[in-house]
Amino acid sequence: MEEKSNLERLQDFAKQTGRQIFFKEEQYPLPPYRKFPRYRRTAYIPYDEEKNLFLVFFGDPYHKIMDYTIFCGAYLKINASQNSKLNFREKNIIDKLNPFSKGGMLKMGNRQFDSKVITTGNDSSLLNRVFKNAKLQRYMMEALQSKMFLNFSLNETNVDFVPELAGHSHLALINPQEWVLDANTLESWLRSMARIKTILQNKEVVQAMY
Repeated sequence: MEEKSNLERLQDFAKQTGRQIFFKEEQYPLPPYRKFPRYRRTAYIPYDEEKNLFLVFFGDPYHKIMDYTIFCGAYLKINASQNSKLNFREKNIIDKLNPFSKGGMLKMGNRQFDSKVITTGNDSSLLNRVFKNAKLQRYMMEALQSKMFLNFSLNETNVDFVPELAGHSHLALINPQEWVLDANTLESWLRSMARIKTILQNKEVVQAMY
């Protein structure tokens, strides 16, 4: 039996979990010197009928330089400026050994969080107003404790192919290196972002975003 493609596996996941899937596959022109075609592939799966939390998948070998060419993650639409960019990733051994790795880093002011997570970005004001929430920090640290190279990313990827996210800010838990297709992992990402959603929808937190 022929092995299923990534898109077919995602279709199976959506069907098994009672969700919709929207996807597109576009083949690039095949020049004479290349034997195998290349594709731009996108897909997204709404978490529920509210359509403000999604699983998102993107792959494009010719995507512009300095942007991710392949990634996937759980994306949450939030109220914040689209100009704000933030990134949170688990601190690794290289960060601990490299004395120059602290350049450009932002601090939460929480010793436990700052000792485990590297924070970068251009909006320290939003960081201080919103992301210093103790419960939010705990949920983020728990989600980042993975064998995968995961990031929390604010507005760092263009996902306008998802109509509900186009023109809006988004916070995402992403794998910036590959498509993850394991059903249990995908559901755990959605659960993590659903918990974060409840915090970010708190009236006081919403007001702090502006």
